[in-house]
Amino acid sequence: MRIAALILLGFLSFTTHAVVVSGLHDVRVVVTDQSAANRRAGIEQAYQQVLVKVSGHAATLQNPLLQKEQSNAESMVSQIRYVRGEQSQLFLQVSFSASQIQALLKRAGEPVWGSSRPLTLVWLAQETDGQQRMVTQEDLIVRSAIQNAMEERGIPVLFPSNDLDDELALPVERLWGLFSQDIALASERYPVDGYLAGRIIPSASSWYFAGQFSYGADTTQFSVQAPSPDVLALQVADKLADTLASRYAVTENAEQSSDGYVIRVNHVANFSDYQRLLNYLNAHIAISNTRVLSVNQDEVTLSLTLATSWPQTWDVLALDKRLKETDQPNTLQWQP
Repeated sequence: MRIAALILLGFLSFTTHAVVVSGLHDVRVVVTDQSAANRRAGIEQAYQQVLVKVSGHAATLQNPLLQKEQSNAESMVSQIRYVRGEQSQLFLQVSFSASQIQALLKRAGEPVWGSSRPLTLVWLAQETDGQQRMVTQEDLIVRSAIQNAMEERGIPVLFPSNDLDDELALPVERLWGLFSQDIALASERYPVDGYLAGRIIPSASSWYFAGQFSYGADTTQFSVQAPSPDVLALQVADKLADTLASRYAVTENAEQSSDGYVIRVNHVANFSDYQRLLNYLNAHIAISNTRVLSVNQDEVTLSLTLATSWPQTWDVLALDKRLKETDQPNTLQWQP
């Protein structure tokens, strides 16, 4: 299933960087036939994928409770059907109950990563016949592998247009050398939260990736090796998801949580804004409860029960751009 997380270049006019990812609880897996045994195996495979996609961490699958609950995966399914792919490949398309999956992860002490996720620009160069060149939309094997892996992990990505402006801003030799300053400057024309950049070297027996990703002031370098481009792409996506989820996924923690964290929100112009604000906060993964303390003209004072620390709660809230910090302490501006 193609989810809305994969952003096409035609949508560059959007000013919001973070993307609301749809289909987080939907998974499509390959099956050989429609037998009961393959259906059951397909649902269990889909169960594993949805846990990783919603938590952000592949290590979640090592959790004993989640392993035990795998045999009950079918009870969490809300919709299921078979579909044929482009080459007549048979897929089992499984939609899980969002509330059940999230409740299970919380019960297992694992994080829940919400649907607002940072948008990442992907710069890739590949060596072919001893020559380095940019990976473009014509490079279907590599491009599709990366796109599919990011989709499987619920990571929204944007590919550069590879036009003359890109060629001048980031020559292939600068990308190949992973010159961070050049990559960051070339990325400024795109409405993204960060970038992934790397070089890919294929051989007869393996594929090698060396690269880095950068969000704000944080840059992480890494390398992976795999027997195929699909496996390589999943390893890259796993590394990226682990890092992003460590910041934005919320694990309920009694030591870090706060009961009664008070904030003020202004620019709440009318009752409709008031309702939207409360609905937004009550639906947020990092907020367990919202209580109104007072209303004074266009400012609402709220007491929040937080599932984690306020700094992490704010990191996640900031992705949606519905609230904006002001120069007053604990005071935010509502942006309907």
